[in-house]
Amino acid sequence: MNPTITVIEALRNSLTAAARFNRSDMVAPAAILWTDADSQWEPLVVQLRPLMPELLTLGEYHPEEKIGPAIWIRCVIERTLQDIDLPGNAILIIYMPNVSRQTLRAVEECPDSLKPLVELQYRGVVWTQHNGRDWTVEAFLVSEDGGLSLDVARDRHTRRSMITALGQLAVTTITRLLGKRLEAEDFDKLMVEDTPRDLLVWMNSSAETQEKWDANKWAAFISRCKSEYAFDPDKDGEIVAGENLGMREDEVWKNLWRRFEESPLLYPGLPELLRRSKPSGKLIFDKEPWPDENDSEEKTLRQELLGLSAKSPAEAKNKIEELEERHKRRRDWVWAKIGQSPLAIALEHLAVMTDEVSQSMGGDSADAMASIYKDSGYKADMSAILALSSVKSAEDSKAVEAALRSIYLPWLDDAARHFQKLVTANPLPSGCGELPGINAEVGECLLFADGLRFDISQRLIAMAEEQQLKMSSNWRWASLPTVTATAKPALSPVAEQIIGKQLGEEFRPVTKEGNKPLTIDRFRKLLASKNYQVLGPSETGDPEQADACAWTEFGEIDKLGHTLQSKLASRITEQLELLIERIRDLLKAGWKQVRVITDHGWLLVPDGLPAVKLPKYLTECRWARCAVIKEDSKVDIPMATWHWNSHEQFAYGPGVNCFSNGNEYAHGGVTLQECLIPDLLFSLSDVPSTVTAKIKEIWWHGMRCRATIDSGGAKITADLRTKPNDPTSCVTGPKTVSADGSVSLLVEDDDLEGTMVSLVIIDPSGSVIGKLATTIGGNE
Repeated sequence: MNPTITVIEALRNSLTAAARFNRSDMVAPAAILWTDADSQWEPLVVQLRPLMPELLTLGEYHPEEKIGPAIWIRCVIERTLQDIDLPGNAILIIYMPNVSRQTLRAVEECPDSLKPLVELQYRGVVWTQHNGRDWTVEAFLVSEDGGLSLDVARDRHTRRSMITALGQLAVTTITRLLGKRLEAEDFDKLMVEDTPRDLLVWMNSSAETQEKWDANKWAAFISRCKSEYAFDPDKDGEIVAGENLGMREDEVWKNLWRRFEESPLLYPGLPELLRRSKPSGKLIFDKEPWPDENDSEEKTLRQELLGLSAKSPAEAKNKIEELEERHKRRRDWVWAKIGQSPLAIALEHLAVMTDEVSQSMGGDSADAMASIYKDSGYKADMSAILALSSVKSAEDSKAVEAALRSIYLPWLDDAARHFQKLVTANPLPSGCGELPGINAEVGECLLFADGLRFDISQRLIAMAEEQQLKMSSNWRWASLPTVTATAKPALSPVAEQIIGKQLGEEFRPVTKEGNKPLTIDRFRKLLASKNYQVLGPSETGDPEQADACAWTEFGEIDKLGHTLQSKLASRITEQLELLIERIRDLLKAGWKQVRVITDHGWLLVPDGLPAVKLPKYLTECRWARCAVIKEDSKVDIPMATWHWNSHEQFAYGPGVNCFSNGNEYAHGGVTLQECLIPDLLFSLSDVPSTVTAKIKEIWWHGMRCRATIDSGGAKITADLRTKPNDPTSCVTGPKTVSADGSVSLLVEDDDLEGTMVSLVIIDPSGSVIGKLATTIGGNE
């Protein structure tokens, strides 16, 4: 989580993250349901609308404000109403005040007015905590699992002040709330008149804001502006305010600008005001505050990047360095923060790429090249992807494309040809003897992620470190050709039960027993025969089973690459977020380790990889980067042996060439990017807990569990879970154990009475340090 954003921006990020889904396992959710039994969040809805145009609210019919009854909302979701302005294919968010998730779940008792929305809880997702309970304001602020991890007092006065000050709390940066215990007084202070905030709100939408304020507040606002800013909103108007803000000639206006910089997305009308307010008769030395100046520099940068297509690689490199020196300051401007400087952002990655391709990718062996690549060479590929993902418009994409084709593509091809020369002389390891499959240790889950290229895996590692996962990284050579049909079974635990006969059209091996083509179903049966739990994309299996080990597959990087081509770059971050979430779910379910493996990498160059002529009539089959040549055909194309049968050979594209035109994304050949693959091991932190606790007594009063716990005064929490090591299986939600060792946990779902659960004790790091089985509603 980025602590520099505001609370309301964090709320928006959490809501939109609820829509993330694995496209290989499910379809997009129809909507995100935001249930709020006590209407705690209602004061923020108006503030959220500028940030989230996809937000609808359940209520009386006011379509101009995107508010309406359940039947109207259903029509909006189904896109049958043409007069509602909605953003593209965005997944709609439905805010439901005075409605709890339990109300929706109880279908028969659900009010008729809500019934049109009931089925959306099955076709969509509900924004809830991991324990399935609604997000309250307090839970969102304090939760360490999806919330803001703030230290908030739990007394009645603090809760009341927190809700009262919610509108002001929403526009406060998280940084200001960290590092201290927040009590009633802290929230009360937010309610004190805040002239800078009010002035920015008014400048953002002057007419609408004045209409909302009553006469007394408007008069007080004018008085404060006169006193603090020497400015009269009533007489001078918003144009004068915009000019003063942009010119920043006085300290008070400089401070107001800093306040705007903290959370510019909250004031979407200010950029346009600044455009209208820029003085025409004054010489502008400070260009930063004026969005049109930034626009002009973006336009200039775009033209200069497009011009790289006519330059040599050396000239293009020098030009990138020059442009970076000139434009890097703009990444610190507020306009970059709100997405108005995409090329300045992309330029940073192009500069890193340029620096990396200037380094030699030599070496006298494939392993020597691999060592250079895994130490730093991969950053060229990573930076190329990041540069592409930084831009959205077609004209900006063309500018980045020109830079990559001028600098990155020649480097890519040169490195590929050197690598191919080396492996022709000394082939890469091949066959199960030299390149054996991977077997899981007891308690380990193998997670296969198709097309997790080495540079992309380094971003996954960074994410894991941010989330404090323990991890170790290694690498290995992929099996040839670098296509899934060959390479995936080669690194699997059942590799020894597979053999190769003929290459055929799919590069697919066969089962050793029966010589049957290795289909997905047969592959899974082989895994099951070795006592592997074969898990679906959302299953976590049974890690408590004796000698437990598992195989699961997740992600769709390769699938998206073939479908989207170079547009894959914009989807990588989403795929990595889903993957790290999957890893955490498996670890939290009790697997000791998750080992992430992959089959191959890939090449990606916008506007297409170069092509070499290989007539189809000379081949048995021809893929983008590999082909099977007919026995009686002669071709001047590099050849390599098939992993599954050394007597079978295939052709691969020289350098980064494909055998057909129009491939921006491709694999199957022999380059470092395709052949050097990551092997990653993830586990939860193994730092031993310094906290000990013992459950002394446990008893039930109806559905309320009470317990006495001896922890020596340490700060611990208690929870009731159906699976002790899985936080998502909790039936109550964690609660802090009081200083005297007592704790009370209420199970709200009566249907759970008689269910076996465990009372678990959790230390500050989130580790379970004690547990005791109990029956909900029992008397033990």
